[in-house]
Amino acid sequence: MKLYFTHASPYARSARIVLREQQLDQRVQEEVSHPFNNAEDFIACNPLGKVPCLNRESGEAIMDSEVICTYLDKEFGDGRLSRALDTDWNLKTFYSVCSGLIDTLVLRRVEKVRESEGLRSDFWWQRYDSAIRRTLDYLEERVGQLPEPLNLAHINLACALAYLDFRHGDIDWRSGRPQLSQFTERMEARDSFATTALRG
Repeated sequence: MKLYFTHASPYARSARIVLREQQLDQRVQEEVSHPFNNAEDFIACNPLGKVPCLNRESGEAIMDSEVICTYLDKEFGDGRLSRALDTDWNLKTFYSVCSGLIDTLVLRRVEKVRESEGLRSDFWWQRYDSAIRRTLDYLEERVGQLPEPLNLAHINLACALAYLDFRHGDIDWRSGRPQLSQFTERMEARDSFATTALRG
């Protein structure tokens, strides 16, 4: 199997963390493929041109971070990372909120790039900032309720917070949010996180 990814993608990082937590990184080949390059083999796997994308041995591809993470965990791992989300709707909602935060952070990143071209929308910038602040407060109130052991909700939240540091250093998200601050320090100390740190 081959996992297409970029080092800067929080979505792809989740899948790469699952590979390492389930000790599948030797079984799955990881290939850097920047979506903007439109590499022929990558586009053939995912017409959306987005990472991550997992090309299975059958030639069929699996797309979307959550689907890939769940597939790898259940089909090739012991299922422990996704099991809790099967029956806990609050946990599944928490996971989805983290995904929404990442989506909003990526959109804010696009506006930052557009700013250099004089095209940034103040309306959308303020809307994204408000949503990010509200969501961080929501997560701060609930992160202490995350069930142990490590599961996909932990991973998704950690990837969102790391992306904040990586692309949005102007947001002081740690101030007034000690639970999230402690959480990210604990997660980033794990080998699976340290070896997949965002860069590029």
